[in-house]
Amino acid sequence: MPVSQSTALSLRGQFRSLYTSLKRTGLLQRTPVVFCEGDSWFSTPLAMNLLDWIVSPAPDEEERGVPLFGQGGLFFRVERSGDHAARNPEAPKRSMFVREHIDDLMAWYSRFEFDLILLSAGGNDFVGPFLARTFAGHSGLDADAAFQRVLDSGQYARVREAYALFLQAAIAARPRVPVLAHTYDYPRLIGRSGPLTLGNIGVAAALKKSVGPWIGPHLGAISRGNPADTAAERRRFARLLIDGFERHVLRALKADPRFAATFDYVDLRGVLADDSDWFDEMHPTEAGFHDLAVRFRARIIAALPASKR
Repeated sequence: MPVSQSTALSLRGQFRSLYTSLKRTGLLQRTPVVFCEGDSWFSTPLAMNLLDWIVSPAPDEEERGVPLFGQGGLFFRVERSGDHAARNPEAPKRSMFVREHIDDLMAWYSRFEFDLILLSAGGNDFVGPFLARTFAGHSGLDADAAFQRVLDSGQYARVREAYALFLQAAIAARPRVPVLAHTYDYPRLIGRSGPLTLGNIGVAAALKKSVGPWIGPHLGAISRGNPADTAAERRRFARLLIDGFERHVLRALKADPRFAATFDYVDLRGVLADDSDWFDEMHPTEAGFHDLAVRFRARIIAALPASKR
C-alpha cells in the first residue's frame, strides 16, 4: 500500500478480498488491520469526521508524505450515525452493544487478524428521548439537580453494562487485541441545529435544511432568573453529562479487572473551547474533528503492534 494511504471498507466482501490479498502478498505483516464500530463521531457525512481524519491525512500532510500508520492501514467500518451503545428503546435495531448485534459482529471479527478495535459509543444514549423522559414534569432545576436526575436514572450503568457485554465478547474472540474508545468534548452550541447545505450533503439539502438539535429542546426544566444565566446553566449541565460519561462509563471500565489489560480510552474533553469549533450541538466542524483526531491518532499508533506503527 502507498506510504500515506489507508483503506476503509464497510462491505464485508470487499474487506475480505483486500485482506486476503494483503495476506497472500505478505503485506499483512506490516499493515494495521482495524475494526471500527461507533456513532456519528465516526460516521457523520457532513464533513470529515473523527475517523475520516484517522483514515485519510490532511492535505498538507499528504503533500509532505506524512503516513498515518507507517505503511497505511486497513479499516473495517460498521459505524452508523444515531446508534446507541445500550439498547435503544425507541429503535431497538439502532443499538450497538446488544447480544444479537454483538454475535453477528464477533462471528465476522473472529475470522480475521485484527490489531485494534476503535469504539465511538454512548453519546446518543444521553440525549433526545432520554432527556425528555428524565425531565418530564420538572422545572426550575439547576445543573446539579438536573444531573442528579441523570445519575438516578441508571443510564450510566446501562451504558457501562452494554460496553462490558461487547468487551467480554471481543476478548473471548481475540484476547490480546486492544480496544480504544474516546470521550466526547464539551458541547457549546446548546439548542443550535447544524445547517445543511449543498456543500455538505448535496441535493438532499433541498429536502431538509438542518440537523438537530438533540439536547437543548429537552432542557426546559433547567432554568434560572434570566436567559443568559439559563443558557450558562444548560451548558454547565452538558459538561456534567460528558464528565459523567467519562467517570461512570469509560473510567469505570478501564478500572474493571476484567478489561484493564484490553480497554483504554482517549480523553478529548476541553480541546474544542470555541463556538467556532462546533458545527452543531453534538458535532465539531471538520477542522474541529481534525484537532481531536491528532490526539486520537497518537494513541491509536501507540496501541498497534510495534511492527505496524
